[in-house]
Amino acid sequence: MSMTLRTLGAAALGALVVAVAVLVLRPGPVVGAPATHPTTADHTITVSGSGKVTIVHDVARITLGVSVSKPTVKAVREAGAKAMNDVIAAIKALGIAESDIQTTNLSLSPQYGTGSAPRIVGYQISEQIQVTVRDLDKAGDVVDVATAKGANDVNGIWFESGDRVKAQNDARAAAVAAARISAEAMASAGNVSLGRVVSITDASQIPPVWFGAARGGAVSDAATPVQPGTQDLTATVTVVFAID
Repeated sequence: MSMTLRTLGAAALGALVVAVAVLVLRPGPVVGAPATHPTTADHTITVSGSGKVTIVHDVARITLGVSVSKPTVKAVREAGAKAMNDVIAAIKALGIAESDIQTTNLSLSPQYGTGSAPRIVGYQISEQIQVTVRDLDKAGDVVDVATAKGANDVNGIWFESGDRVKAQNDARAAAVAAARISAEAMASAGNVSLGRVVSITDASQIPPVWFGAARGGAVSDAATPVQPGTQDLTATVTVVFAID
């Protein structure tokens, strides 16, 4: 009998210890802790907006050059240098600043003849420059005078806007304004009030400025037409607004 009582007593003491452990592990309220409220993210509207700005190009970048072949290295270097100097002088005579003429490539390579035992029969030198034309009325003239003076490699033409960064920012501003209009319409339909902007994400992809290329030798006596055209810059944003 005493053995049974001792066993029951031990069991009861063990249960008490377990109960105390459970009570200790169970968290209680923290004094002074703020009451739990829904986060701002629970009361928001997320919308996307797009904006577009059309820019008129005012700068052209033209890549052109000379390619000359001669039997010896000395001869090809002299011929190439003379041709390129004549081209650059003609371009400068149009009023193009020296700082707007940049060498972009210069190469010298051997030329091999045909036959069972290849041998060097001459050398070719090529040099290209990029000309920045800030008066678009002279873009065609640059090509004409350069080819007239020996340029036989016209690689391409790019058009740019001198204020491209501002134009892209204007497109972003238009996109945010469009997003707000959409958010206001949704808030009105849901009988809620539109609040502050929580976040803005720019998802715009800025396209490269490239408007065609031309390759070839000297042109005819006709003037080379150059049409700069326009370009649309677009922006896409995602805006999160708080609502009340």
